[in-house]
Amino acid sequence: MNTQFLEGLFKNVCVSLFEKDKLIFSFLLCIKLLELNGTMDAAELKFLLTGGVSLGEDYGEPPAEWISAKMWGELSRMSKLNSLKSFMPHFTKNLDAYHDLYEHANPEDWQQPKDAEMMNQFRKLMVIRAIRPDKLVPAVSKFITDFIGEFYIKPPTFELANIFLDSRNISPLIFVLSPGADPLQALMKFAGSKNKNPDPISLGQGQGPRAEAMIEAAKKEGEWVVL
Repeated sequence: MNTQFLEGLFKNVCVSLFEKDKLIFSFLLCIKLLELNGTMDAAELKFLLTGGVSLGEDYGEPPAEWISAKMWGELSRMSKLNSLKSFMPHFTKNLDAYHDLYEHANPEDWQQPKDAEMMNQFRKLMVIRAIRPDKLVPAVSKFITDFIGEFYIKPPTFELANIFLDSRNISPLIFVLSPGADPLQALMKFAGSKNKNPDPISLGQGQGPRAEAMIEAAKKEGEWVVL
């Protein structure tokens, strides 16, 4: 039941999201599930989103040439979190392994050192954020896949037939248009498949009374109105 409900929630919400926002929604689902099972650390989530706030602290010289000042600052702030107090000694001991992460073509597939007991999949995201921020999005995709499944990084395509199944005669379908998107042709084709032939009205000055009259008529006759 939990699986079916989560999939249904994801499909229904994705219908009203832009493509660029669907991965964020999937990640938010993961965060909420972690919160519900009591394994989401608020301080860790805040670090992942912000990289920590620098108050001008002097973190000293980075221990290797490939570590930039910004990267060293984020790693240092991360190691101050209660759950990661042992990270910095581990990091300086395993510089070669983390240099491999820095050079890795696909950091999301990088294997952590075996002695990284303090690390888990979410904390690995934090490390990638600090060392390879350019690959955080693929790493988040892998995190989602590993946690709740590949289904949540491959949003369902927009299908009018599926949307229609969720509609009712008193619940209008509202299309929020973006530049270059015009669902009218697809809508008219779908209407034809349902033996409906609506006459679309472009709402402008003076069209209100005409639209109201068509709605009243459609209520009695069971027709569709496209505004």
